[in-house]
Amino acid sequence: MKTNKQTIDDVKYSINGVIRFDAFDYFHTEPRMALWELAQRRKESGLKEKVRQTLGSTAETILKKFIQPRAVLFRQVATPTHEIIRFLRLAKHMKLKPLILEYHGDKFVSSDNRYKRSLGKMPIYEHTGSDGRDMVRYETVCDFNTSTGKPFTDIQCLHGESLIAFHHRLFRAITGLNPKTHCVDATHWFDANGRKAVDYYEHLLTLFVRDGILFENYFTTKSEGPFVTESVLPAFKRIQQTYGYSPLIVRLLPSNEELRLFWDAYPKKVRRALAR
Repeated sequence: MKTNKQTIDDVKYSINGVIRFDAFDYFHTEPRMALWELAQRRKESGLKEKVRQTLGSTAETILKKFIQPRAVLFRQVATPTHEIIRFLRLAKHMKLKPLILEYHGDKFVSSDNRYKRSLGKMPIYEHTGSDGRDMVRYETVCDFNTSTGKPFTDIQCLHGESLIAFHHRLFRAITGLNPKTHCVDATHWFDANGRKAVDYYEHLLTLFVRDGILFENYFTTKSEGPFVTESVLPAFKRIQQTYGYSPLIVRLLPSNEELRLFWDAYPKKVRRALAR
């Protein structure tokens, strides 16, 4: 199934030549079409059996979360950034129960990954300047010298709380949602399929053939582009060839402002939770 007029060959050309800003639009399905497709695909019993056979027994814990259709966001740790708050609103608008797939066993890095870095040095949104730049004030919550390179499960905040527990506490305080019911740590599943994104990403995207809708943006930036071309694109193509369907992926952020610092920043009211 093609989600728009662009083809896989068009995407390859964009990557091997000059990468366009919209080079990865091919991955996205319009929200209404994604909902319709999801409903139709879930009626195909043969498709369910084929997906379950591919995912195997290591995915049993994850699949228990998909008894009903789900809206899914994949992030290492759930935390109430503007991006995650937007995801929760989109899921509600589409009448899907939200689920955040986490990867607590992934390694914390302080460079080349703005999201991971923001978990240790939190940008708290102040305002947007007349020049369009987002103004933030940073709150450092962990020691980068001792934390960099460690899995998130082994990182403690400066005040002694584990980094994961800290962000889950903020998540509950700001969103009013319980992380135990709206988040699931998929570390065991990812590790069973190779630990590196190039190994596990096909299994991840297979969840969105008929079990849920992934909300995501894929960037053409210097740090993000190689991940998409080496992990996401090959997985996407193999799934199309295997099932005759594309993974259902809805654009998470507006295309004209997806690189704004605002999305990785926290709302001002998070300061009250930090003070506790």
